[in-house]
Amino acid sequence: MSDSDLSENEKHFKNVYEGVPEKIDGDGHDDDGKSAEDVSDTDSDSANEKYKAIPDLTADQIRGLRFCSSLDALKFYSSYAKSYGFVVRKDEVRRDERKNVVMRQYVCNKAGLRESKYFTMVRKRSHKPLTRTKCQAKLRIRLDYRTSEWKVVSFVEKHNHEVTPSKYMHVIPAYRTLSESDKAQVDSLHSSGVRTCHIVGFMTAQKGGYSRLGFLKEDLYNYINRQKHYKLRGGDARAAISYLRGKADNDGMFYSKYTTTEDNKLKNVFWADGCSRVDYQCFGDVLAFDATYGKTKYNNPLVIFSGSNRHSQTIIFGWALLVDETMETYKWLLETFLEAMSNKHPKSVITDGDGAMRKAIKQVFPGASHRLCAWHLYKNAKDNVKNKLFLTGFSKAMYYDFTIDEFEEHWKNLVSEHDLVGN
Repeated sequence: MSDSDLSENEKHFKNVYEGVPEKIDGDGHDDDGKSAEDVSDTDSDSANEKYKAIPDLTADQIRGLRFCSSLDALKFYSSYAKSYGFVVRKDEVRRDERKNVVMRQYVCNKAGLRESKYFTMVRKRSHKPLTRTKCQAKLRIRLDYRTSEWKVVSFVEKHNHEVTPSKYMHVIPAYRTLSESDKAQVDSLHSSGVRTCHIVGFMTAQKGGYSRLGFLKEDLYNYINRQKHYKLRGGDARAAISYLRGKADNDGMFYSKYTTTEDNKLKNVFWADGCSRVDYQCFGDVLAFDATYGKTKYNNPLVIFSGSNRHSQTIIFGWALLVDETMETYKWLLETFLEAMSNKHPKSVITDGDGAMRKAIKQVFPGASHRLCAWHLYKNAKDNVKNKLFLTGFSKAMYYDFTIDEFEEHWKNLVSEHDLVGN
């Protein structure tokens, strides 16, 4: 189909929404040799007219639109949705015999209904609030083989629910984002020592209010945290490595080891001071290996190796921060621990029962007996048993200093008292 076969209305919106320039060569330039990233004042004005025209379009005009790609159609409908107070969701898609997409449908995010099976499902937590209202608003496009364009074949304008007022659109997650210019400004201010809360206030005043900011305070905090996550070239990771090197200069027996990813980001780190290494040689027959002390703000598991001296005091043998809790990571950690402790193997290892941890222990400490931590056993019982009298007796069995015969007698009485014989 040539342009002469199109109506004047179709020609107008075809030119507006197909984008300028119409063709980009392999070097990123249009037919006139101008870079696609270079935007002149005229181009900027055209873009503003294009954006302002979207809310003014009638339903008939939208039904006559054509797009160069389905992505262009999605961008248009998303801009339209933002102007009218709703969010777009991808819906139905159809393909031809060659598996090429020939039809796409975009709908309001409140289209459809929650499946009935979720209402009868037994849940510990209450159901999330209902958000689907079976809204019929949609934009359907189909590929025109003759022109290789995507034309609108169906457009439903009306919603069966209230749309979001424009003054609240900036809090909708789908429309909250930091632009590249925002990120550059945030990076510059943060590297200069400006606190995050002050950056938010400055950018809010700069843009004329929270509604024009484009993101929330939480989004900015999350972005800054992601930027300094694991990076060795600056921030907390570099400070940590420098601290370990300083400790090694002051402690001849200090030991540390760390690994990095392919893109030079901190992965795993282990350290033990001279006192810890000496204590392990004296009291390292029983090793407590615990990864449940919580995680850092970078979501790294903190692992602590501990034991007990002759005065029943807890002593620390080493520390580690890990990137994850897989068997390979635990294996590296235990091998590094052995290297730091002159290859002395423990006789017994106490853990929280993690599956990956258990596999690593069997490979690195094949001769050590593996036992579960009493605290974790009691916690598991407390979470699953609601009988307070039984829990009191169970706690006594876990923590009292019984002889073998005394423990057997106490356990037998506890089981019999609560009719648990045979369970």
